[in-house]
Amino acid sequence: MKKQLRNKFVGLLIASLIGVAATPLAAQQVSLSTTIKNKTFQPSTLKAPANKPIVITVHNADSAAAEFESRTMRVEKVIPAGGTVVINVKPLVPGSYRFFDDFNQSNQGVLVVE
Repeated sequence: MKKQLRNKFVGLLIASLIGVAATPLAAQQVSLSTTIKNKTFQPSTLKAPANKPIVITVHNADSAAAEFESRTMRVEKVIPAGGTVVINVKPLVPGSYRFFDDFNQSNQGVLVVE
């Protein structure tokens, strides 16, 4: 009985420590989103603060696949027709980071980090 109680206590302690450790990162993340509709990013300009992890959700409302690509952010993700992807970007320094649809290169946007 003592061993079971000790194991439960240790399990709860570990779970609470993991929760405390994960909370600051989640609180620091910046969530952004854009939609590909009529072969254009909407919005095409995204803004984020510098030095914070960024999560970009991209929804493809078109009937053809698209590819979110950015050489400066080092990201490349295919988004199926009607699909949604989540892109995790490491913290960035201030600047402008271009992104585009590699399947339709006239579809371009920019992430402005300030």
